[in-house]
Amino acid sequence: MFCDIWEAGDSWRGISDQARRKKLQNKINQRAWRRRKNQNHSKHSSSYAAADMLTSVTEPDMGTADAVIHDINDHAVDISGSDSVLMTLHVGCALIKCPRRREVARIRIRQVYEDYSLHSPRPSALHVLIRLRVLGALASNAVSMGFPPEGLCSDNFISPFNFPGPPQSTPTDLLAATPPTLRPTSVQKAVIHHPWIDLFPFPRFRDNTLLAMAAGMVDDDELCRDILETTDEDLGARPSLIVWGEPWDCAAWEANAAFFLKWGFLARGCPELLETTNRWREKRGEGRLTFDVHRS
Repeated sequence: MFCDIWEAGDSWRGISDQARRKKLQNKINQRAWRRRKNQNHSKHSSSYAAADMLTSVTEPDMGTADAVIHDINDHAVDISGSDSVLMTLHVGCALIKCPRRREVARIRIRQVYEDYSLHSPRPSALHVLIRLRVLGALASNAVSMGFPPEGLCSDNFISPFNFPGPPQSTPTDLLAATPPTLRPTSVQKAVIHHPWIDLFPFPRFRDNTLLAMAAGMVDDDELCRDILETTDEDLGARPSLIVWGEPWDCAAWEANAAFFLKWGFLARGCPELLETTNRWREKRGEGRLTFDVHRS
């Protein structure tokens, strides 16, 4: 999961109940088994036939690439500006603990600006920046919610919204620091999970993801890799999320067609993700995506 990106050490902080520790350890062992299986080049496809539910899908074109370049350029006037998109990108870089991957990400940022100045943008480099921007957005949401940074850097850290014993109300200080779109649902409080799922501003998407994970229908490592992996390989055909504004605002997010094809079932009952996606696509003159978010 995030440890694949940050390569941080393990931490059991925040887990005092022995039964919960044992349950979490079992989950970690299962995740390690899945990771070893994936490393043996075992490839599998989603069990959901999403392709027949998604229509009017256009291939990625320069529209998205141009939009990303212009948006970064318009906002990143000063590299030290606290509100600049460039700062968000560098926050994303700073969160990558692996020196090699961090340097690759920084090189990609420089390449995009150099290419833009020469009027010859390369879309292949932009995919890494898109993921860095999502990574920075999630980190920003974590800070605004009062999450400890080490909670994101450890594969076995559990959400602060989970508590030992009977269900409890969320601590007032944590709730007060949390934007409305990020406030925990009853599912988030009940299902033990890594806090990275808490950072998406779509409550129903979070619930669907957690329930699917609990049922063994979703590998959260795979989901994490799809939207946050920042390797130097071609990521253009992979499922992607894009963040165009404030990370806590669901209207600032967009998902590409590949995301709906593979992970669209997680957006069931969450029309906001499709609606905001189509608004951004229409601004670029691209065709709308059609996906039945109400289908059970």
